[in-house]
Amino acid sequence: MYGNYTLLYDGNCRICTSQIRTVAAYDDHKQIELLDMNSPEAQARFPQVTPEMAQRELHLVAPDGSLYRGAEAIRETLLRLPSLRGLGELLRLPGAMGVARPIYAWIAENRYLLGGRVERCDDGSCSPGKQP
Repeated sequence: MYGNYTLLYDGNCRICTSQIRTVAAYDDHKQIELLDMNSPEAQARFPQVTPEMAQRELHLVAPDGSLYRGAEAIRETLLRLPSLRGLGELLRLPGAMGVARPIYAWIAENRYLLGGRVERCDDGSCSPGKQP
């Protein structure tokens, strides 16, 4: 059984699904449920995360309902994985998030160009700045 954290990711993104496999591999204590934000289950369970929000960035929902987005979601996820906790601690250093946020935003904006989509992209939605 999973803990009370839920990580909402874009299952249409190869970079995202690759990173989710990494999270799963390091989640020895099954603290984080991994849920494709495109699924009806995600939309029903987490109505506070609109589809538009979910397309812009990764979301981590904490047991108390706190919502972490983007680089903060990555930091909080890393802090919950014992083997990767040190990377999360680095993101707590002064100024670290000031660097991490724009890097994350650029990667998120260009994730389909960088890693491709899981399915074909004949509709032009993989163009820079466009999300499905």
